[in-house]
Formats: sequence, C-alpha cells, structure tokens
Amino acid sequence: MADLREKVVEDRGIISKIQAFVPGFSGYRAKEDLRAADSMLRMQMAGNMASIRKDAEGCRSVMAENGSLEHMERLGALIGRLKTLEQAVAHAAQGYSGISAKTKVGEAELNKLYEYDYALLSSLAEMAADAQKLKAAAASDNKAAIMESIGAMSGKAGAFEATFKRRMTAVTGTEVS
Repeated sequence: MADLREKVVEDRGIISKIQAFVPGFSGYRAKEDLRAADSMLRMQMAGNMASIRKDAEGCRSVMAENGSLEHMERLGALIGRLKTLEQAVAHAAQGYSGISAKTKVGEAELNKLYEYDYALLSSLAEMAADAQKLKAAAASDNKAAIMESIGAMSGKAGAFEATFKRRMTAVTGTEVS
C-alpha cells in the first residue's frame, strides 16, 4: 500500500475540488495533520451552514413584514434544523476523538472520507443557491416559489445530515445519533 502522503499527492483531483470550497486545505497528509485538517473542514462547513441559516432567518423577517405567514411554520422548522446541523458539525470534535493516531486510516478509508467531505461541501453550495432563491421568492412574495425553496432546502438538509452521520461513522467507527 502506498504511503498516505504519496497518495495525497497522487489524488489531487478530489483535494483540488475540496480546496475550491476550503482555501488552504491541503489534505489529510500526516497523522498530526489529520485532526487539524478535519477541524478546518468542519469549521468551514459550520460557517457555510450558519450563512445559509442567516439567509433563511432574513427571509422569515421579510415574510413577516409582508404579512406572508402561510409558510412560516415550515420555514421555522427549516431554520431550527439548519441550526442543529450547524452545531453538530461545529462541535463534533467535542463528542469524538477526531482522526487520531489511535485510529488507523487506510487508503480506502481516506478516499471515502474525501468523498464524504466533497459531498457535504457540494450539498452546502446547493443549499446556499436555494437560499438565494428563497430570498428572491420572499422579496417578491411568491408563495409557490417560497414553498418550493423551503422544500428543496429541507430535502438537502436531510441529505446533508445523513451524509454527515455516515462520515462520522466512517471516521470513528461508531454510530452518531
């Protein structure tokens, strides 16, 4: 099996894709870098989720000002879910040991971790685009578009949560609830 550092150099494709979302990310290069790289990625993800949540909260304010209360309950539920995910991602290090020297990370596991990371970052980018659609719909009081955007964001939040749980299971070898 190739040395992990050599594999990172060879596997620049997915790392470059991740770097498009997280400038400065250089991959999981050495055991001492694994925890730092993992933390960097999760903080970026939590920050992105916070931005999406704040956009949704802004939409809630606009909708309230417009007297458009029809979808407030669904939007409130979405905002709560985004907040929960944001906290779960940001504080995951408190509940697990990260990728430490005690955890053996083989080539296949490392590649799977990169795939999870890219899927999560891509999902956040899609949710951010949906949040912009929601903002436009709220500003124009387009109830159908508001409902569609909330539904799209809710579905993507669910997919993000499921992927994040699978990632954490892969990292720790334990189930996260």
